[in-house]
Amino acid sequence: MALQQEIKRQAVVVIHGMGEQRPMETLRSFVRGVKAVLEQTDPDEKRSTVRSKPDSIGDIYETVRLSMDSTRKRPITDFYEFYWAHNMRDTKFSEMWTWIMRLVFTPVKKVPPRLQKLWWTIWILFAAVMAVVIVLSSKDNLSTLKRILAPVITLFVFPFLLSAVGSFAKSVFLNSAGDAARYFTPEPDNIGERSRIRQQGILFLQKLHTIMSTEKVDRIIVVAHSLGTVVAYDLMRLLWTEYNTIYKPHLLVKQPFLEQLDKFQVDEHNLDEFRALQFAAWDEQKANGNPWLISDFVTLGAAINAADYFMVTNESFENLIRQREMPVCPPAKDEKDQSMLYKCWPPFEIEGQKRTIKLLNHGALFAVTRWTNIYYSCDYVGGPMQRKFRNGIKDIVIKRKSPWFFPGGHTDYWNLDDSQNAIKEIIAAMTL
Repeated sequence: MALQQEIKRQAVVVIHGMGEQRPMETLRSFVRGVKAVLEQTDPDEKRSTVRSKPDSIGDIYETVRLSMDSTRKRPITDFYEFYWAHNMRDTKFSEMWTWIMRLVFTPVKKVPPRLQKLWWTIWILFAAVMAVVIVLSSKDNLSTLKRILAPVITLFVFPFLLSAVGSFAKSVFLNSAGDAARYFTPEPDNIGERSRIRQQGILFLQKLHTIMSTEKVDRIIVVAHSLGTVVAYDLMRLLWTEYNTIYKPHLLVKQPFLEQLDKFQVDEHNLDEFRALQFAAWDEQKANGNPWLISDFVTLGAAINAADYFMVTNESFENLIRQREMPVCPPAKDEKDQSMLYKCWPPFEIEGQKRTIKLLNHGALFAVTRWTNIYYSCDYVGGPMQRKFRNGIKDIVIKRKSPWFFPGGHTDYWNLDDSQNAIKEIIAAMTL
């Protein structure tokens, strides 16, 4: 395919997941994993160094940029972290209640297949606890046993259990699941946090798009993990609505790749061809002066795969797609003309001649951004993205074993201490 403008510098934006994340902890471990594997496959990478520089993109001074020198096969690559955990603090159980009730009381047939075992486990445990309570409260012949055990339970067992349950509740629910509950639930108590994360993230990406110095990047890759995939998706879809109609008339070229993409019918046999068209269309849009630089979106253990289940809303997920609020891949087409394109109006006037250009609609983010989704078979937080976000996404499942009630490998996607990590697949997806 033609065009292929030179990429002299590229940026990788890493967006961390939920929990008590520390600034740079995710980014440093991620870059360490990427560098180690690159050195195994390319001798030139051993001569490339990683340097740290104060980050002028983020709005906090806790993060820095990590840059890798170029090699014969790879341009200069800057790694940034969009850090958002400091916006989610002091979560209370009351702020999670709506979300928890939605998860527990959603009919099992509407629960994503990968989460159904967990759903049944919760209900079976609840039923078992209720059964024990009923038995203990109704059996008279247990009264003697109660009198013997009561002091032991009161003095030793109960305090231990209370402490253990409290610690578990705080670390797992309030500090981790609490982030998900508050981000997925648009209630008054959560709006401030949701808005701050999005405002900071959009400003972060805008600044990265508009660097005017010699450190200007030609391409951006967004890599997100866990709940960070939901944050990343929101930032991209909101920013795209600001960029999709921007062009420079004096640069106008024809749009063959975009027109091919508009008519392309993707299936399991031609997914690679579709993705090549996406990248060509991204390149073509840049040649026309469109400022959008995000060519690839890579999701790991992605909570967004179950957005239809986790998201608290009265609107159906399908309707949100139809209304272009939730971009999918390939993009949803207009119901009238069956196209994701429309002609700009009024036309541009160039050298006395009127010219029009076809614009991508505000829901067509993934016409020019490839989406690769990587997940472990035992990590129920992640899962196949094609289930709801359509078949233009490349789903990569990595076989791994773990108990059904534990999200096995969820924090080990690029962990070098874990022999089953997914780092090679991640590097392939980024196409550095």
